[in-house]
Amino acid sequence: MASQVIVPKLTDQMQEGRMLEWLCSEGDAVVVNQPLFVVETDKAAVEVPAEETGILLKILVSAGSTVPIGTPVAWIGAPGEVIPEVEKPTPPQEPAVRVEEKPSSPSSRVVVTAQEPEPVLAGPRAKYLARELGVDLKAVQEHARRKRIREADVQAYARARGMPAALVAKKVGAEPDVGFVLLQPTPLQRAMASRMTKSAAIPQFAAACDVKLTNLERFRGELLSTWEASHGFRLTYTHILAALVSRALESHPTLNASWMPDGIRLYHVVNLGVAVATERGLVVPVVRRANQLSLEEIAAGIVRLRKRAESNRLLPHELEDGTFTLTNVAMMGITLSVPLLNPPQSGILGVAAKRAHLKLENGELKSIPVATVTLVADHRIVDGAASAAFLARLKELVENPWLVLSGKEASVPLSSKVEGRATTER
Repeated sequence: MASQVIVPKLTDQMQEGRMLEWLCSEGDAVVVNQPLFVVETDKAAVEVPAEETGILLKILVSAGSTVPIGTPVAWIGAPGEVIPEVEKPTPPQEPAVRVEEKPSSPSSRVVVTAQEPEPVLAGPRAKYLARELGVDLKAVQEHARRKRIREADVQAYARARGMPAALVAKKVGAEPDVGFVLLQPTPLQRAMASRMTKSAAIPQFAAACDVKLTNLERFRGELLSTWEASHGFRLTYTHILAALVSRALESHPTLNASWMPDGIRLYHVVNLGVAVATERGLVVPVVRRANQLSLEEIAAGIVRLRKRAESNRLLPHELEDGTFTLTNVAMMGITLSVPLLNPPQSGILGVAAKRAHLKLENGELKSIPVATVTLVADHRIVDGAASAAFLARLKELVENPWLVLSGKEASVPLSSKVEGRATTER
């Protein structure tokens, strides 16, 4: 017997899903657990597997449609099987005339209520002008003796009633340019709007500092020569910063925390969210237990999650349980980033683009590469002293990454050649 395929509830907050792609066509044979279609939830694009083995008899909902959870989207059954007819609910019809009997009346009377008059058909400019002039559209319709009222009909009626021509002319064309394209937000956009609305209700503050990038550039340069050949991808500054932020959070627990109804939760591990821009919008996949991972493991995790995000293949659990967020907008040339908190996290770090800082040293003007990092924190949990202490620790690690990423106690001396080198990739 043929069975329906429905849109499942894939997250706690999911109310609807947008059908992104069908992975099978009508007439294809499918088996249990075979990916059938991709649906966008409030968190990610998820492949939904088939729950039956058989033939995909009919696709009911096309790609691009947004439907509530539980909506039938296809039928699976035996070859040649007839799809059962699904009864469609018939909308109730209002009677044109309502008859009401009043038994309390000494004589039997019938009260007849006529159907409400039809609304007047009018174009948007005609409605606007009538509203501005205080004119009744029904009266205009009777005057014009036409079913659909135009702007010219309103003008003619107004002049016929003695309204000054100058007044009518002033109102005509006064409507502002209302040309627009109406976009229906996707489930992901709706979820982000809801999340950012909640974020705006949190008392949050920002603190920033400049960090020198000279040592960070050298650290990355020392690894680049063999990294891609050994790991299969290029090491970026985001990878290194993710590792350094995770280490810095270990000694500042209030920034790896959440304000919850039962109290303030201080988390034992750092689940680091790393913001990724995709065609669908911004998503924040999570590198779990980042403070316990090596640089190689963190970098590989970010690369894997980024690829899945860009191909709309992130799973819901890959976007959940983040405790702190890193967003790096340096590659877009932004020199200051002050992001909003990602509830219920107590902290988010924005990293801006590299710029040259001129410094006078021993009578000589030197150019030093620096970047501004901005911490935004939940003021219910984090105070100014705690945020300053975290930024001071992060600055120390960025300016001397060997301290935690190589296990050495002291920094490695710099050469003038490396100190003057410029790097643009972040």
